[in-house]
Amino acid sequence: MSGPTVVVDTNIFVSARNPDESGYDACRRLLDRVDSEAVHALVSTVTVAEIRAGLEPVEARAVWQPFLSHLLTSPNYSVEAVDVEIAEAAGELRQRTRLTLPDALIVATGKVRKAAAVVTQDRQLGRLQSVVRACGPSEVE
Repeated sequence: MSGPTVVVDTNIFVSARNPDESGYDACRRLLDRVDSEAVHALVSTVTVAEIRAGLEPVEARAVWQPFLSHLLTSPNYSVEAVDVEIAEAAGELRQRTRLTLPDALIVATGKVRKAAAVVTQDRQLGRLQSVVRACGPSEVE
């Protein structure tokens, strides 16, 4: 793999599943680039929890296990647990910036794991450029 390592925010996966979502095409292209090994994606366990929580029971049966299996077995994805270093960095970020705790944990994952960027459609994260680069899915080089 020769491309960048980025943290993929929850909203990228959500938008990539729904053609009616804003940014659907760009999110699909980004995930296709991960699958083709052009980009390495770090996925926080917070994102895993958020995605699972957002599925309807019928979707959970049909979609969840294949999705989770893909994240866990693909060499292009690394699921990153919230360890003490990430938790401490997230707590400091939350205190300093007033991000939600889930967002602070995802951003802290990028910072601690030295990702090139956090890829998101959340404009609020754009204000954290001094902590970690935040960019949209079409901006990943």
